[in-house]
Amino acid sequence: MRRIIRYGLYAVGTLVYAFVLGSVLLFHGPFPAVRSYVIDSLGTTMHGYLLEPLALDTLSKKVVEEAKPRLRDIQSATTKVAQQNFSNDKASAIRFQTYHGSTYTANIMIVPDPTRVRVGVTAYIGKFGMTLSEMLQHYHAIGGINGGAFKDVEHWRGTGGSPQGITIMNGKVITDQQSSNQTVIALTNEGQLLSGPYTLQQLKQLHVTQAITFGPTLVQNGHGMIVSGNGGWGYAPRTAIGQKADGTLLFVVTDGRGIHGPNDVGASLLQLQNLMLRLGAVTAANLDGGSSTTMMYQGKLVNQPSDVLGEREVATAFLIFPAGK
Repeated sequence: MRRIIRYGLYAVGTLVYAFVLGSVLLFHGPFPAVRSYVIDSLGTTMHGYLLEPLALDTLSKKVVEEAKPRLRDIQSATTKVAQQNFSNDKASAIRFQTYHGSTYTANIMIVPDPTRVRVGVTAYIGKFGMTLSEMLQHYHAIGGINGGAFKDVEHWRGTGGSPQGITIMNGKVITDQQSSNQTVIALTNEGQLLSGPYTLQQLKQLHVTQAITFGPTLVQNGHGMIVSGNGGWGYAPRTAIGQKADGTLLFVVTDGRGIHGPNDVGASLLQLQNLMLRLGAVTAANLDGGSSTTMMYQGKLVNQPSDVLGEREVATAFLIFPAGK
């Protein structure tokens, strides 16, 4: 019995030693690129609360604050919107593309008819979220991507129960937590995509029927919004939505965190912006990324979520409905 206890204490001591040594080497050792990647990866997800304990509370307050998501436009978006003339063939089928970047692979879903896209919200607001597959089944949708910001219930346990910011579903205001620096990603009743720091009153004036909050705006009026650097959020799995001049919506998800090999560390916001411009987007916005990044179509996952448990529960999504529904 004493031998078992001794071996147990030895094993625990070894694990503690390995954790402390690993933490010191990671956050204060001679690997600045790896350190930056880990800090950025945690800081740009809902798991930022893990950063300080993993670093044994040895990181400065400045470093921790810089790693936290800042949900605002890189440049303030105008609230003046030019009405677009959607001349595309709305009967066209949904299509898919794959794009290989230097540090990521992107899955792209092309939706010609923007009026088929609506916001989905967890059916259990205030309690817990739903996976994207659960949302598709609940709302009888055929495809979609994860959506916007949410607050975890029960101390950040990944429950995704409470949408944050402004949330509108089918014209009904679900949440109205207005902030002057939060980006709202919205669709009007005509299917026009908007992205910027809109107030609820402005959204109503623009006849918005679907809206979530995240950001930042990546493309506005055909121009990239990141004017210097890579966007400041490091490299991670990303989700984004964009729109071409003819109304076609672009759903984009990228891999990351080495899930497909060491070269797939993820996309920066600048890379995501440039991909949207390459695809012809005149408007585009970043959505919740990291382990939330998910794309589904016809009941099947298009990408592979980076969370080891698979799909993560989220609060909102952009869903695609059958034509005429």
